[in-house]
Amino acid sequence: MTVNKDSYYQDHWLEIEEERLERYERMFEWRPEQTAMLDPADLQPGQRVVDFGSGPGFLSLALSDRVGDTGHVYGLDINSEFVRRSTQRAKESNKQDRVTFLQLTQDTLPLEDGSVDRVICKNVLEYVPDIETTLGELKRILKKGGKILAIDSDWGFVVVEPWGADRVRRFFNAASAAFKEPNIGRKLPAALKRAGFQDIEVDIRPFIDRQGEGMAVLSNMTGYIRTFGTLDSAELKAMWEDLEQAVSEGDYMFILPQFSVTAINGR
Repeated sequence: MTVNKDSYYQDHWLEIEEERLERYERMFEWRPEQTAMLDPADLQPGQRVVDFGSGPGFLSLALSDRVGDTGHVYGLDINSEFVRRSTQRAKESNKQDRVTFLQLTQDTLPLEDGSVDRVICKNVLEYVPDIETTLGELKRILKKGGKILAIDSDWGFVVVEPWGADRVRRFFNAASAAFKEPNIGRKLPAALKRAGFQDIEVDIRPFIDRQGEGMAVLSNMTGYIRTFGTLDSAELKAMWEDLEQAVSEGDYMFILPQFSVTAINGR
């Protein structure tokens, strides 16, 4: 892949190397304890739901359980391999009649105006080229009274111990080319308001890891840093040595706040 720092935030989702694909398979696998995060969407049987940025498809398949046989889920993603794997996964789980995966190749979404009841965006709006355009499209396909649930990170609030605040800030600044808006979490409510959504509600649900599960996220960030050489390699190596030692000694902790924002299409 030809690397362009100005468009890398999207390019690295269009073309994903095999190692990272397999890491996402593990990271995004649906777990029962995640169910509560969908509660604000008020999902009901028979609804038509969009999973915007559906990735490997695990969330879309979980959503299909909520809407049942009379509903339908549309998983939309820009990566062709994600769409292929998701479609195969739906077939293997006998859910192909209630889930459709589509590859996005342009800003306009392949759905009619006012055709869906719910939109779910999980950890994707930090990557879109233009948040106003994206939210405008999501609002267009939502029915009047339909609800959007946007769940996203804010990399300005991350805790990684034993690194401390200064090294954490430098680490994520060095990886910032991977995001269009690293601090999207705090900016979502205002962006939704500008897009014309109403009844905006905000919650924060932190991901807290003390066992090492979150190191997959830090591995991805490290890959981005190495791509652009934005942090001295010796320092990066030392940071990982400190991290691995902290895990082995029980001193490690990774906290990533997840902003959960809902809004209604009142048009």
